[in-house]
Amino acid sequence: MSQIFIAPGGRQAVNELIRRRFGEEVRPVHDADGTPRLVGADAEISISHSRRFAALMVSYEGRCGVDIEEPRLEQLARVRAKFLTPAELDAGIDLLAAWTAKEAVFKAAGTPGLGLSMIDTLSEPGFAIIPDGRRFRLSAVVTPDYTLTSALPDV
Repeated sequence: MSQIFIAPGGRQAVNELIRRRFGEEVRPVHDADGTPRLVGADAEISISHSRRFAALMVSYEGRCGVDIEEPRLEQLARVRAKFLTPAELDAGIDLLAAWTAKEAVFKAAGTPGLGLSMIDTLSEPGFAIIPDGRRFRLSAVVTPDYTLTSALPDV
């Protein structure tokens, strides 16, 4: 089981989301590789924030990933060749959806050296595949204000 919580407020809202979900005794810390984890709770988390929004994903199924981004198509268009696979470049896919999916999978995979351009979001709708063969279930919410994508290992 996993849950996603969204709040306005960007980076500063993440701690408030954690407090509301787990109480005052639970606090977030970051491992040496930057992965967030909770002290005082038996759950995996992933966090993301944009300028105006924060997202917290809580999973009791193992590692998870979430990414929330506000529209920034010009910036993503400039770097698309760095994060899309050749097939994704040819397909002309939605850049914001691809970016958030790949960021969420990157977090859920926890694989050192995994580049965003190595994550295939095109071959199987609703899934992403990484070079070691693992698949991740994707779920997206698209609003005029943000795109949010979550990823869980497909076991």
